[in-house]
Amino acid sequence: MRSIAPLAALAFLTALPAAADWIWPEFSFAEEGFAAQFPHEPRFEERVYQTALVPGGVTKERVYSSESGGVAYLVAVADFGAARTTENRAIDEAARKLTTKGKLTHDVSARIDFHYGRSLRVEDGSGTSFSSAIFYIDNKVYQVEVVFPVNNSEPMGNAAIHFFQHAFRLLP
Repeated sequence: MRSIAPLAALAFLTALPAAADWIWPEFSFAEEGFAAQFPHEPRFEERVYQTALVPGGVTKERVYSSESGGVAYLVAVADFGAARTTENRAIDEAARKLTTKGKLTHDVSARIDFHYGRSLRVEDGSGTSFSSAIFYIDNKVYQVEVVFPVNNSEPMGNAAIHFFQHAFRLLP
């Protein structure tokens, strides 16, 4: 029994450098009100966000994304501007959009600080999963999403999904 302890300690110490590689830098976006840990510096893109909840049916969505091993990590922020809606309507609409990508496999409530949200997972026909935490805060829809294809080389495996979404935080 005593010979197992040194082997276990050696295995733990050998794994430490690999675990250190999993520490991603945090990037803050004060203008958007959030910080997130990405595997690499995220790229920025602005796109149109279709919504029935604002006059004219469209608003801007700003997307911050990074990739590791074929897995995409992104935070998308759709600003509803002066238009007002309810938290449930905004989150439900974003959730419906996500479910058009495939089969819903997971849908539970989520929280960040004291804000309500939903955590969803959708899988398409090829086995790619789309895991998204959706929140409506200060008139903005935040989507913290991981696109996880079946064939990827992400060193963290699917643990990266949980890590990325739980490392997201709102700025004061």
